[in-house]
Amino acid sequence: MKKILSLVILAVFALSVLTACQSASTANKAANNSNKSAPKADEQGHTDDAPRISLADAKKDFDAGSAIFVDTRAEASYKNEHIKGSINIPAETVETRYKEIPTDKKIIAYCS
Repeated sequence: MKKILSLVILAVFALSVLTACQSASTANKAANNSNKSAPKADEQGHTDDAPRISLADAKKDFDAGSAIFVDTRAEASYKNEHIKGSINIPAETVETRYKEIPTDKKIIAYCS
């Protein structure tokens, strides 16, 4: 059961990271492609289906110990500046490092 839960959490996390943290070059390629219509953004400008959380709710969950911040940027960016207490797992390494992510907490991934 714990293994299945871990795999489900990994899948949700990986999907969230991959959809929320598009690289700038991918976004630019999509914007420059005039043959395809651009996806419609929601009211806040998001064009993906990744779940969102407000800053206040994220901080509340983190402070309560029920959530962990996962910084999905490159290690150099993380070393330069990051949320205190967060862990760094760059988006391209999630598949090989997913076991480092706690399974008993809400995962809040960020990339900016």
